[in-house]
Amino acid sequence: MTVYLMRHGEPTYRDTAELGLPGMGAELGQLKPEGIQQAEEAAKDVRIQDVDLIVASPYTRALQTAAIVSRQIDRPIDVAVGIFEWLPRIDYSAPSHTEIKEAWDEYKANGGVHKPEDKYPQWETHAQMRKRALKAIRPYLERRDIQKLLIVCHGGIMRALMNQPSLRKIHFCEIRELTPEMLEDTE
Repeated sequence: MTVYLMRHGEPTYRDTAELGLPGMGAELGQLKPEGIQQAEEAAKDVRIQDVDLIVASPYTRALQTAAIVSRQIDRPIDVAVGIFEWLPRIDYSAPSHTEIKEAWDEYKANGGVHKPEDKYPQWETHAQMRKRALKAIRPYLERRDIQKLLIVCHGGIMRALMNQPSLRKIHFCEIRELTPEMLEDTE
């Protein structure tokens, strides 16, 4: 099976901020017009023209990206709940925007591994995110009717699935191939 990962298009959180949606509600932000254009362009990539299935994160920006690609290449979409983005708090509580940014900076500085001096000890580690993402996509990887799979998700999930916590920035609608070695359990 060939598996491609695609990051969602560029989102906006204007509406979710105006509504004051806390925690996971902030993840309801949709794509900017530029994000829609990015998804339309990505749908032209020859690598994904004949995928059998598109699997998307449940977050709006990924679902909207997957829907645009699906419409362009005429392929079905499924949702894998467990490939949502990195958690700034594993208890799902609602940190402030500042706390999220600082926790993410700490995650990046630590390579996704907690250190005793962490100011924000509740963020999801690279290993936790990887385990969650692998569990969510495993049923698709085991299907015999799928030869090519496109997973539309988030930069953090892409890093987790590729097992590269310190990977450089992943651009909006960037597509990467997931190799079999990357899917091996490392625990």
